[in-house]
Amino acid sequence: MDTVGVVSSAPPRLLTARLVLLLAAGGLGMTALSMALPVLPLTVIAATRDPSTAGLVTGVVAALTIALELLSPGLLRRFRERPLLVAAMLLQLVAMAGLAGPRTLPTMLACGALAGAGFGLAVTVTVVAVGALAPPGRSGEAIGYFGICASVPSIAGPPLALLLLDARGAGAVFVAGALACAAAALACAVLPVTPSRREAPAAGGVLAALGGPGVARVWLAFACTTLVYGALVSFTPILLGTSGPGSASVFLLVFTLARMLGRVAAGRAADRVGERRLALPSLATGALALALLQLHVTAATVVSAAFAGAAFGVVQTGAFVAMLRGAGPDRSAGVSGIWSVAIDGGIGGGALLMAPAGAAVGLAGAFWLLPALYALALALRLTGPTADRPAAGPRW
Repeated sequence: MDTVGVVSSAPPRLLTARLVLLLAAGGLGMTALSMALPVLPLTVIAATRDPSTAGLVTGVVAALTIALELLSPGLLRRFRERPLLVAAMLLQLVAMAGLAGPRTLPTMLACGALAGAGFGLAVTVTVVAVGALAPPGRSGEAIGYFGICASVPSIAGPPLALLLLDARGAGAVFVAGALACAAAALACAVLPVTPSRREAPAAGGVLAALGGPGVARVWLAFACTTLVYGALVSFTPILLGTSGPGSASVFLLVFTLARMLGRVAAGRAADRVGERRLALPSLATGALALALLQLHVTAATVVSAAFAGAAFGVVQTGAFVAMLRGAGPDRSAGVSGIWSVAIDGGIGGGALLMAPAGAAVGLAGAFWLLPALYALALALRLTGPTADRPAAGPRW
């Protein structure tokens, strides 16, 4: 962000035109994949006529997403944020355009790889860019607003995709995704990012970020909560059913909305009172809320969704703030990488964890693992060093 030699008693504006444009571009890019994911298994089965191949393309998307999240810090040491963001959106654009045409398994696997690579690069670089554009001491609030642009696509994308699928077919879903990526690429291309000063990124990437005071402990605690999130998304439809007021559909909708509100509120609060003061009660609240699922009562299910979602939103924003303060602002790219990997790895890992546990003790018994994981996260945060001091955000 450009600096000028003007002294003002008013606090610096956070939602500048640059940041709003960046958040809009990030949201559009995420919308494309959010629309594609629920449709991909159906299109794979249609192409192969083999139900066992349904998850292959989604698996490639996830693998390339995590790979680019780990590689992004190194790329950010060589290239500026804007060209990387444009490249990420163009990769997704090519993938969506390819999926809109004739579909065979090899072409879908290739397009899935491009989509995952573009998404992983876009998410990591966008988080770094958002923190860079925030005024000093307000990085938490900026990451909270990033939570909106990340949450809205996950709420609106799947139902919109299914509506388009029913009305116009799978091709229309991927065309809409391609248009969203084109708009995102254009927004990133015109984003004014010519700074008067640029920090030299520290070497070491994700490993250097993890080596900061308390960072590994915060990351492990956060990973426990993302495993829970992955398990909830995959297995609440089986535990709660898919219709009715106490169903998984209601639970996940309430959970997602509460998560978004928690992410925004935590960003503002973390800059003022410190992240650890938010994390500890949120983890305790999340554990208690998840235990309510065992009551199998509609009211308890809705209350569980609201409190567990808000707790996860607070933890999600707070973890980034805590790790950034522990690693230092010059390692924001590494922090963004490990934060994103915890989220995407947890979504897949939670599903993998619950499947054998459910087979061993029954699904209801396996769901006790979820409050236990929150309790483990709380124990990790209660002990050991933690960084919870104000820090100036990185500068573009």
